[in-house]
Amino acid sequence: MATQAEDELVSQAFKADKHDELARAIEQLTPEEAAFFVEKLEAAVKKRKIQLLGYLVAMLVWLLGMVAGLVYYGTHDGFTGWVFLVPFGLVGGVLWGFGKWALVVGAKAAPGLPPKPAQRS
Repeated sequence: MATQAEDELVSQAFKADKHDELARAIEQLTPEEAAFFVEKLEAAVKKRKIQLLGYLVAMLVWLLGMVAGLVYYGTHDGFTGWVFLVPFGLVGGVLWGFGKWALVVGAKAAPGLPPKPAQRS
């Protein structure tokens, strides 16, 4: 499903079974429309790379947080079960931060439709 920053044509670039249809659609574009499409496609690719990086960083934060929680749990007396909730809060913060960053990067492409070509009279 396409998001606000991605139109349907751009989202088709990420589906392997739609590449032929996309190629036919791109061939019919004017140079201005093609440049607009490339800008939108580059923004969508950058957005997805940031999202993927966010997932990887979140997994690393979760792993390190759980190991640190296990060490803390093993070395301290009393109720220390709360330390196993902290990594999930950190993961949520990481995913939220990378998500906001990805939205900003994805929205840098020109919004809306490409400019209409000048009409000759």
